[in-house]
Amino acid sequence: MREIHRAQVQVADAKSLIWAGGELVDVSAGWRPIPLDGSTAPSRFGPYGPQFDAATISPLGDVAVLMATAGTKALVLGPDGTVRREINRSYYHAEAYRYPLTLCTMEDGRTGLVHCPSGYNRLDVEDALTGQLLTTGESPEQADIFHSRLMVPASGRYLLSAGWVWHPWDVVVVYDLQEALTDRSVLDSWRGSFDLTDLSSTEVSGACFAGDDLVVSTSSEDEDEELMRLSLADGGFRWRRQLDRTAGDLLPIAGDILSVHEFPRLYSGEDGELLAEWPDLATGRSGTSIVWDKTFSGPARVAVDEAGRRFAVTDGERVTVIHLG
Repeated sequence: MREIHRAQVQVADAKSLIWAGGELVDVSAGWRPIPLDGSTAPSRFGPYGPQFDAATISPLGDVAVLMATAGTKALVLGPDGTVRREINRSYYHAEAYRYPLTLCTMEDGRTGLVHCPSGYNRLDVEDALTGQLLTTGESPEQADIFHSRLMVPASGRYLLSAGWVWHPWDVVVVYDLQEALTDRSVLDSWRGSFDLTDLSSTEVSGACFAGDDLVVSTSSEDEDEELMRLSLADGGFRWRRQLDRTAGDLLPIAGDILSVHEFPRLYSGEDGELLAEWPDLATGRSGTSIVWDKTFSGPARVAVDEAGRRFAVTDGERVTVIHLG
C-alpha cells in the first residue's frame, strides 16, 4: 500500500482519536466529531476530564473506552459517547506506563474488555458493557509482569501483552484467550501459552498481530534492531528484517504493519519491506510501554481505520488523515 490521498484539518487540542462508524472522533473533548472537509461539528457532551488522553473502540463499534494513560481511571462508553461505567487499575507504578486495556469480540458475539482491574499483574476478561467477569477462579500466583499494550486479533483467539518486568525490561507474552476463559490460570504464566524464548534476548519495542501471527519489533544497544513475523501455529519465523532505526509500537492496518515511533512508517505484512514513511508527521518517542509524563506519543496520537484503509495522526493542533491504496 501507498499514500493515495491525504486530508489535513486544524483542530485545537485534538487527542484521543478513534474511528466510529466511519467518522473521526475526538473522545476526550466530549465525543467531538472531526469532519475532514475543514468544517466544525459540536461535541455531544462536555469534556470528560483533563486526565483522559487515550481512547480505543471495539471491533464492532459498540463500545469505546477513554483512559488516563498514566493514571488509574478509565470510562467505558456506548457508541454515542454515553458513559456506561467507570473502571480502575492498580495504582502501583501506574504513573510510569500505559494503561493495560483492549476490547475484542467474543465467540458469543459480545464485546469483551481485557484489563487489570485487581492487580498490575493480573489479567481479566469482562463483558465490556455489564462488567460481568468472564475469567473466574483463582490461581496460586501471578507472574510478576506489568501488563501493558494489550491486543487481541480479529479472530479473538489470542491475547498479547507488551509490558515490562524489573529492571525494567520490555517483554512480550501471548496467551490463548479461548483457553483462558475456561482456565484463568493460563493468564498467570511467565511464558504465556507460547514459547517466545527467541525474543527474550532483546527488548521488545512493539508488538501487534497480523492475522493470527505475531509481529514484533526489537530494540537493543548491542544488536541490530529487527522487525519479525512469527507464526503462532508452528513457532517459526515467516520473515525477519534488519532495521536502521527503532520501529517502536506497532499497529495492524489492512494486512500491513504501521510503526509509530517518532513518525509513521508502513511495513509490508508479507515480507517486512518498508513501503512508505511520513517524517513530516511527528508521533513522538514510542519504543516502550514506560512513558511517564510523555503520554501524548505513539499510539496515543494515531487512530487506524482498517476497513477504510486510512489512519489519522494528531499533533494536538492539526489532524492529518492518510488514505492508503
